[in-house]
Amino acid sequence: MSIFRSFSAAEVNATGLRVNVVALILLYFAFQAAFIAFISNGAGLDDAEQLSYIGDFEWGYGGSQPPLYTWILTAVAAVLGTNFLTLQLVKFTLLASMFLSVYAGARLLGLPSIVAAAGMLGMFLLPQIAWESQRALTHSVAGTAGCAWVFLAFAWHMRSRGWASAALLGLTMALALLGKFNAGFFVGGLVLAAMTIPAYRPVLFSSKSIVTLAAFAATLTPPVLWMLNNSESVFSRVHKFGVEASGNVLVNRVIGLADAVQAAVFFLLLALVVFGVGMWRSRRGKVGAPAPASDGELLVQRIVLFGLVLVAAAVVISGTTIVKDRWFQPVLFLAPLALAAWIARVRSTAVPLRGIAISGGVVALLVIPALAVNLTYGSLRKPPLGQLDYERLHAATVALGSFSTAISDRPQLVGNLKLFDPLLQPVHAEMPNALSRITRPALVIWTGKKMPERLARMLEAADIELSPQDVHRTSIPYRYRPEITLPVNYAIAG
Repeated sequence: MSIFRSFSAAEVNATGLRVNVVALILLYFAFQAAFIAFISNGAGLDDAEQLSYIGDFEWGYGGSQPPLYTWILTAVAAVLGTNFLTLQLVKFTLLASMFLSVYAGARLLGLPSIVAAAGMLGMFLLPQIAWESQRALTHSVAGTAGCAWVFLAFAWHMRSRGWASAALLGLTMALALLGKFNAGFFVGGLVLAAMTIPAYRPVLFSSKSIVTLAAFAATLTPPVLWMLNNSESVFSRVHKFGVEASGNVLVNRVIGLADAVQAAVFFLLLALVVFGVGMWRSRRGKVGAPAPASDGELLVQRIVLFGLVLVAAAVVISGTTIVKDRWFQPVLFLAPLALAAWIARVRSTAVPLRGIAISGGVVALLVIPALAVNLTYGSLRKPPLGQLDYERLHAATVALGSFSTAISDRPQLVGNLKLFDPLLQPVHAEMPNALSRITRPALVIWTGKKMPERLARMLEAADIELSPQDVHRTSIPYRYRPEITLPVNYAIAG
């Protein structure tokens, strides 16, 4: 079966209506890209950070994140321009590729189309993918999409067993790691899982794996060398893991493992409930003696299992005490597929799988209005950063005079200013080699009454002095909550 043929018969029967799930995914994410671009006024935190980096291809960027997402965004912006639609096209194209890769990979592994469809649409039952990835995340989207590419490439290689598929497998493994570092748990889990299955083990130990390793190393080496030379930037956010926070070795491990279990449960909770209801409702269709699991089913289930084992090992070895549920994306995105494959084997009817697929589709549709409200109005206490009146801010700053660089302690303001001036060079405190990026005249901008300390240190290192008379102050309202404003200070250093 070819990759393209794997999309054949990609249909789910919903109360008599046959729906092509591949077309559904493509239409859904195309609509979301256009819709979110239409209702948004500016970029949120993660997108603003990306705006501050795009324009140059580099082996690495700041913020303790690998470069894949920024590479893709820079390439697309070179063609379509630096605008909010470009941001959304990149994100939602990656999401679409993630879903479709899971479906195609499942089909190439020999899983039935209804199982593949339920596993793909079941990912909408994972809030970190259905909600957070669409709302705010960037690098996690690239990392999980990269893992889905690895899954598809592996499935193709197990069928093709050729030199090209071997090279593609190594390339996608490297790209997954360049999307998000925790993709390593998936890559490691995949390799370990494949080694336990007799049908796949000989392929891993064949001579073609040399090509896989070569493609992996060639793709990964330049960025890794950059990271080694910029280790301070790479590890700038390591504090968020709470490594050895309690001071007690045993207590740290217990806290970390408990936090990891809790995060994994929260990540899967909605999916487990929906799958559980489907199992209960189809209890009369229970198969007395289920057939042995296929190699494809075993692979998917063991990828998830080994991924969790590797996470637990990393927590114990590192002493991490803080584990966020979103960090499980590359580890658990195949969980719906693993559950769907198991249900198909222990139930004589496809009703629970159709119900799971339909439930995922319903959640996907509910996300559309909910996301629109969230991105437009935010919470009751705080409107979204993307709805600040950045056009007014841009007008206020250019009224002072021309500038080629915009400097701040964070990327939020300077990144959004780039939407109005694509040639602007944003510079913020988390950028590696930030001082070398500054050219004058430069705009210096920050929020709050007092200049942040790290911005003051950066200006001192750049030999930029601002007198109180140079600083202008304004209040920028939120587009749909104009009664709430953000105080902004700005000045131009010549």
